Amino acid sequence: MTAAKTLPTQFLEFEQFLNWALPSETQRRQKRESLSLEEIREFYDAVLPKAEAVFDYFRATESECGGAEKVGPETRLLFVLMLAFSEASLSVELHKSPIVPDGMHGDIWKPEHETPGWKNKPKIRLMPRSSVESPNKVA
Repeated sequence: MTAAKTLPTQFLEFEQFLNWALPSETQRRQKRESLSLEEIREFYDAVLPKAEAVFDYFRATESECGGAEKVGPETRLLFVLMLAFSEASLSVELHKSPIVPDGMHGDIWKPEHETPGWKNKPKIRLMPRSSVESPNKVA
């Protein structure tokens, strides 16, 4: 996570939820799974009405700064908080549970981007299938 401890001024009301702004997907999932659905819903319900304003802020700030890599630490922290919001939304909107019902335990699966050396993997090349191989080819 970035060194910022505060959010952009227009989103200071979200500071009570900064304990959700964890640096990795695994940590955010573990946070979600450690809470009750009511606690998750509290975070979700606070952020959802302002989500579009947050996205507008991201677009404007990125444009003003000349790229996503140039935004300030407050904006980066807000971005991490919105990643956590996406974790919360899974529980509220889809699973109706802090965990994935009937799913494998979350610690069994590790996101590839959190594994050592993942950036060194060979690039995947997507090649269009030839028209001869295409099962939907119209003669």
